Amino acid sequence: MRYFRLMVDERIKHRVEPASLSPLQVEDILSDHNNNMQTEDTPLFLAVHTDSRTVYPDFLEFPLPLVSDAMKALLEKYMPGLEWKAAILTDFQQARQDVYWVLRPLAVDCLSAQTEWYPDHTLKHLVLRREKIESPIFRIAGLLEAHIYIDLAVAESLLRRPFTGVRVQKVEMATKEE
Repeated sequence: MRYFRLMVDERIKHRVEPASLSPLQVEDILSDHNNNMQTEDTPLFLAVHTDSRTVYPDFLEFPLPLVSDAMKALLEKYMPGLEWKAAILTDFQQARQDVYWVLRPLAVDCLSAQTEWYPDHTLKHLVLRREKIESPIFRIAGLLEAHIYIDLAVAESLLRRPFTGVRVQKVEMATKEE
């Protein structure tokens, strides 16, 4: 099976940009799986600044992986048990609110020993171990970056539909693991 990193399409100009969050806040939101049912029901409010040219794409990568309602419906077909948290993008100046969903797949321990790192422990070159991956949509345990990874079937399905702002990048797989 081939795997891909789900990415925002950089060619989309004037896309909405939510306010940034600290790495600790991001990890807390993404890893809060069934720990507190009250936080599941409480939406996350993110401030945005827009103008008449602002585009709301179907996928936003930063500060959290956020998807539109239409993309959420498609991803749920591949992983019905996927956990979501509502994120309300709020533009106070224009009095506009848009609902997105924080994509919160489980983190899988699937890094190969062939993965390369920079001295500050950020990812230099990613290599995955195929036999450790069982989920079509996942994050990678042990990475500082909160990227989303998908299998080939999900990638093809996303690219066949008229979603805006979605790109995929192939991930290298380990040839042989020690």
